[in-house]
Amino acid sequence: MRNSAFIQHLDIANVLKIELKGVKSKLSEEKWKNSEQQQHIQDFTFQLNHLESVKYERDQFKQELANISKHKEESASRLNVQEYVNQIQELKDRVIEKDKTVKMVQDLYFMRSTEFTDEIETLKNEKSDLHSKLQSQENSVKQLTKELQSLRHENYMLSSSQHQQRPNYNNRHYNNRRGGRFR
Repeated sequence: MRNSAFIQHLDIANVLKIELKGVKSKLSEEKWKNSEQQQHIQDFTFQLNHLESVKYERDQFKQELANISKHKEESASRLNVQEYVNQIQELKDRVIEKDKTVKMVQDLYFMRSTEFTDEIETLKNEKSDLHSKLQSQENSVKQLTKELQSLRHENYMLSSSQHQQRPNYNNRHYNNRRGGRFR
């Protein structure tokens, strides 16, 4: 009877250990996903920094364009004015293209960062759910351990009371009184 209770306890503990391993693997998987998302965020931050440097260069080009156009207006002859106007228009078109690119990348960064923020929140919620499940499993294990201890105590009490009430058939005096022979 003691062995069956112990084996049953081992079976229950084994199931709980397997569930605990599953929860731990899920937690490590979520940590890996979170680190991967952090890497994406760092990559986007790097791209944003690059775009800011491109924006800074664009502003410098604008300033140079303004300086060149001012300088050319002052020193240019009337015959080359159309050529300078064409160059200025070309530079303005380049600036507009760079502005569009910067705007597009900024929009993309904003969209991806909000997606990652939402995913991080979801992962945090899942992590807290898993933690609460783990806590409930730990409480169940503690409760089952207490129940097992009380059953062991009851088993001990029953076996000790049965041992006291049961006659000893190996006792020579008892067997002689019953007319039996010594065994």
